[in-house]
Amino acid sequence: MNKNVSFIERNENYHKRYGHLVEGVKSQVTGKVIDQIMQNKMEILMNNLMEMRCQEYGVDINNINIAELHEQTANSGIAYVVKTELAMIDKIFPNLLMNEIASIQPLDEPTSTIFYTDIQREDGTSVSSAIHTNRTYGDNVEYNPSAPQAIKELNYVITSDTITTTEKKLKASITIEVQQDLLRRHGKNAESIMTANLASETVREWDRMGIQAMYDGATGGAAVFNKTEPSGLAYEDRKYWMETLYEKMIDVDNSIFKKRYRKTNFIICGADEAAFIEKMQGFRPVEGDVTTQMIATGGRYFMGTLKNRWRVFVDPLESAGKILMGYNNPSKWEETSFVFAPYILAYMSPWFVNPDTLRQTRAILSRAGMKVVVGDLLGVVTVTSS
Repeated sequence: MNKNVSFIERNENYHKRYGHLVEGVKSQVTGKVIDQIMQNKMEILMNNLMEMRCQEYGVDINNINIAELHEQTANSGIAYVVKTELAMIDKIFPNLLMNEIASIQPLDEPTSTIFYTDIQREDGTSVSSAIHTNRTYGDNVEYNPSAPQAIKELNYVITSDTITTTEKKLKASITIEVQQDLLRRHGKNAESIMTANLASETVREWDRMGIQAMYDGATGGAAVFNKTEPSGLAYEDRKYWMETLYEKMIDVDNSIFKKRYRKTNFIICGADEAAFIEKMQGFRPVEGDVTTQMIATGGRYFMGTLKNRWRVFVDPLESAGKILMGYNNPSKWEETSFVFAPYILAYMSPWFVNPDTLRQTRAILSRAGMKVVVGDLLGVVTVTSS
């Protein structure tokens, strides 16, 4: 495989092969067409898969016209890869919530390297820490040739970690009778429906693993909020009481700010906590219907913004009683709390019929790695009912 391919700059060879598959692709999480950086990442993932499949089939990837195969009616060999597996990457990658809350760094092999950066002083401490006790770090005097004073340095440090992928394996199964009846009576293709659900489940599980890893690795701040309404509270005073959750969020946000000099900009919570936040003053729901978003992402969706500060994402599978707060800089891939590193997102088997059961089955293998790199950029509000 091609090593050290950067997603920062467009690879013209990759774009020539896969550009028609990634341009205009929309993220169901945001409802927007993905930008060039996300397109670059998708093209890397598509090329990972194509190189692997070409090796299996003994075909030179440089002799393949992807666009031509995509238009063909043939559906075997490399044509199957183009029409099915590359299309599956289109269904998975843009709809990952990880794109909004983490740094996405595609891998070129199952065990590879991820990167994040920092600016450090000469003693190795980060400039984003202990700033108050180091405010005289750069002090110096007028240059004296007989007794020059060394000028303090700031160093740009690229930190790398080795990461190994884990696997997701799923299979979909339908009976021949269901396939026939659904097509005959309703004009719907059961194979397409089950393939779409394989994509949604794959998205859901990668996101869930990432979110849980963030909860487990959060060291930036913590607070506790009791959502049991005080007895005897007048209705007109209820909104004021609900603002105490906002105060707890500010406490966590401030704790993270003091450690890393960054303000949190996203919230992830379960359905119960989302319902509470939706009733708070300063919440602004997202415009439009989120139904399509929920289906494509396996249940998670962008709910809206709170106090014009935090983007609020709902994860219905999150256990009640937790609100994750964090910081991610979408314009600086290296400035993040968490790295999600996909490798092979959609390696799929063809549909085949078991002659003993007359059930059609298809399977998918998806491989990716992930890691919390700066836990101090994540914090948790625990919600109790006692």
